[in-house]
Parts: sequence; structure tokens; C-alpha cells
Amino acid sequence: MGSLPFPVGDLWAIGPELIITLAALVVLLWGALDGPRKRPQQFAWFTLAAVVVAAVVVLRQTPTDQTYFSGLLGMDAFSMFFSALFLITAGFAVLASIRFLDDHEAHHPEYYFFLLTALLGMMFMARSVDFISLFVGLELQALSVYVLVGYLKDDHKSNEAGIKYFILGAMSSAIFLYAISLFYALAGTTNLAGIAEAITSSGLETSKLTTAALILMASALGFKIAAVPFHVWAPDAYSGGPTTVSLYITVASKAAAFAVMMRIFLVALEPLQDSWTLLLAGLAILTMFVGNIAALTQENLKRMLAYSSIAHAGNVLIGVVAAATSDGDARSFAIAASLFYLLAYTFMNIGAWATIVLVRRNGLAGENLEDFAGLASRSYGAFFCMLVFLLSLGGIPPMAGFLGKWYVFAAAINSGWTSLAVVGAINAAISIFYYLRIVVVMAIQDPVEDTTLVHSSPLTLTLVAAVVMTVLIGIWASPFLDWASSSSQLVH
Repeated sequence: MGSLPFPVGDLWAIGPELIITLAALVVLLWGALDGPRKRPQQFAWFTLAAVVVAAVVVLRQTPTDQTYFSGLLGMDAFSMFFSALFLITAGFAVLASIRFLDDHEAHHPEYYFFLLTALLGMMFMARSVDFISLFVGLELQALSVYVLVGYLKDDHKSNEAGIKYFILGAMSSAIFLYAISLFYALAGTTNLAGIAEAITSSGLETSKLTTAALILMASALGFKIAAVPFHVWAPDAYSGGPTTVSLYITVASKAAAFAVMMRIFLVALEPLQDSWTLLLAGLAILTMFVGNIAALTQENLKRMLAYSSIAHAGNVLIGVVAAATSDGDARSFAIAASLFYLLAYTFMNIGAWATIVLVRRNGLAGENLEDFAGLASRSYGAFFCMLVFLLSLGGIPPMAGFLGKWYVFAAAINSGWTSLAVVGAINAAISIFYYLRIVVVMAIQDPVEDTTLVHSSPLTLTLVAAVVMTVLIGIWASPFLDWASSSSQLVH
């Protein structure tokens, strides 16, 4: 018998990914063999169980600077942090989806298959230390998400959003691949650390080809994180797709894109930081202002949260810029601040989208602002949950979102980007207006006729857990900041 082309120990490194792969295949085959499905929720619980098992394996792994599979994948604390983040989001997405899919008569195993394959792609994106494996993971995630956004086949908004997302996403992937080819032509390798070494040793910093590759890479990744002016797909994709899918991709897909961005810009392109820090700083400013100002005018709550998500991407970009222009403890703190921000954003954003799943109008999703009128009088529990999430998104203490912004702005000041921190603070103030606008509608206005609240135990669990974590991170931040700090070292 021939031996494996890689050490057996490499399989442990991708243990969580193997579990998710196996679960996805089981769901697909189980669904095909099941015939008439009398209990479609069984696929949800199986998917949730697989996610929990994978999370346990991630927690039992020991971070290392060693690479696996011929230098394609890493198992550093940075990748494990993001894997945990993706698994948390996937678990909440499954819980929120159970009642939502039942109500839309769209509870099929294919939904959970694509949710798992998207999760698998994200986990590989975070682990990749080479452009080859990174691109494969990115495309696996992207193709799965395109299907999920257009999943509701009888909903023309979902279909339209899926098609738009696919077309624009394919263009960004082509740009990303072209940028990779240029860097390979320059450096002769697709390894991220190898590219940095080649740029430094060969004096390629001033090459026009290097500049072109850098601009293409920034454009492609700008699309993936929905940074302005590459954000045009996001409002349609987030508002047109199923609400539970929007919950999933506004957190997990965005976090995966930032994992890739930090890996590429802070490792492969670190020698070029003088060329791209101003570019990313400009993107951060544009993204915050456009996202927040556009959100002010929205009457559709899903579109408002979509533009809010765009603005939050600008805040994380501040942390990336701060990390690039500092070293030592200041650099580690800037990366940790970005990770902490993403962790806080995970719970408050999941909760906000899950609250939207609660509301129905005429039997359909209640996603307009007026559908939430009088929520305080109809369900104080739902109102309280949404209030916590909105205050946190607005950065009001003592919620998690306040500390997320505080640490990112502090990192910017420590790195000499005080002006960027001031712009971030101004935008935080702008965002409070539209978040409090929702609170006023929920607390003061009279309820609209034909609106109801849809309750289910899994959805209630999602909301309660998200509220607890949003408050807990805000009032007891030290263990979470320590986790982010210990995950801030990128493998070179």
C-alpha cells in the first residue's frame, strides 16, 4: 500500500474541517435517501450537533506556528479564533433558521448543506497561509453563499439578490485571481511569507507591476468586506436574501474576509505598507461615512442593518491600518482590537437580525421599520433584546459595541492615526441617530395592524444567548480581550 502524501498528523490540524465536510456529505445523502421528509428539523439538529463537535475539536487543538499540507495551511491562534467565530455564527444561524424555514415551507436539507460548505470555506480561508488554498476556500464559501442568498425560489427579491451577488462576486474573484497571478509573477511563489521575503530581497517595492497587483488585491478584498466604493452588492444581498442567511453572512462572511485581508496585508504585503496604509485609511473613512449616512434614510430595517454592516467594516479597517503602522505591543494590540471588535459585532448583529425573524406582517417577514412599531407593548422581552443590540451597535456603554469601538480607536491613536479615530468617533455619533430612531418607533408609536410575533424555543435561545454575550463582553471584557490578544500573532 502506498503511503499518504502528507503526515498523518496533518489530519488533526484540519480535524474541525473534516467534521464539517463529513456532516455536509451526510446531510446531502440523507436528504436524497429520505424520500418524503416528515421531520425536516432533523437536518437542523444534526447540523447543529456537527457544529458543536467541530467547536469542541477547535478548543482542544493547541496553536502552533507550524504549517501543514506542504505549507498551505496553518494552525495558529489567529486561525483558531476565526474558526471559533465562524462556528458560533453557524450555530446561531441554524437555531434561527428552524422556524423561519418552516414558515416559508422551505425546510430542505440543501439549505444546511450549503450552510456547512460555506462554513468549511470560511475555516479554510482563515487557516490558509498560501494563495492557492486561500482562493479555494474563498470560492467554496462564495459559491455556497450565492446559493443561500437566492435560496427562496418563490421570492423574486431573493432570486434577484442571488443573481446580483453572483455576478458581482464572480467579477471580484476574477480580480482577486489576477492579483494572485501578478504576485506570483513577481515573487515566484504563492506562499504569503515567501511573497513578503521576495518583495524585500528583490527590491520590488517600487515596481509598477507590484503597484498594479496591490491595487487589484485591495479592490477584490474591498468587495469581500463590502467597503465603499465596492459595496453596491451588499444592501441588495442582505435585504433580499433570507433573513437567517443575512444573519449568517453579515457576520461570518465579513469576518472571513477580514481574516484574509489581515493575513495578506500584514504578512504578504507588509513590505509595501507605505503604499497601502493611506489607501485603506481612505477606504475606512469612505466606508464609515457612506454606510452611516445611507442608513439614516432607510425605512426597510434589513437595508438599514445592511448599511450599518458596511459602516462597521470601516471601523475594523481602522484597526488594520493601525496594525500596519505600528510594531511590537502596539501592533499586537491593534490586531487584538480588530478581533475583539469582530467578536462583539458577532453577537450584537446576530441578535438584531434574529429579532427581525420574530416579526411577521400578514404572514410575511416584517422587515419595514413600521412593522416594529409598538414592539414594547406587544412583547417587552423582544423589545428589550432589540434595545440591547441597537445600543451595542451604536457603541453606547456598557454594551460590547462600546468597548469594541473604544479599543479600535485607542489602537489608532497609539499608532499615530488620531485623525482616523476622530472620524470614527464622529461616525459613531451619526450611527446613534438611526439606531435610536428604531428604539423610538418600538417604544412610542402605536402597533400596526396585522403584525404578529413568531416565537420558537430555538429562536428564543438565540436571542437570550446573544443578549447575555453582548452584555457580558461589555461589562467583563478582560477574558475576551485576552483571547483576542493571544490570537493576534500571525504566522509568518
